Amino acid sequence: MSMGYNTDEERSKPEIRCPYCGSTETELFSLFGQQLLTVQYYCNNCHTPFERVKDDDVLDDYAAHRTDKRKEGQP
Repeated sequence: MSMGYNTDEERSKPEIRCPYCGSTETELFSLFGQQLLTVQYYCNNCHTPFERVKDDDVLDDYAAHRTDKRKEGQP
C-alpha cells in the first residue's frame, strides 16, 4: 500500500490486467516502451509483453519492483 498525495489515506496498488488473457499476474518490465509515454509490462500467465500509457501509479510500481530485486540480491 502507498500513501495518497497530500493525504494520510492509504491507496491500494492497482492491478494491471493483461489485455490478451485478462490475468492480473503481471509485472513491470521497462519504464519506457516504444513511445516515451508508455511503459512495458509482462504477463506471467500467457508470457506476453504489453504496453500501457504511463499514469501516476507507474512510479509506485517501479519502486516496488526495484525493492523486490534488491531483496533478491540483484542490482
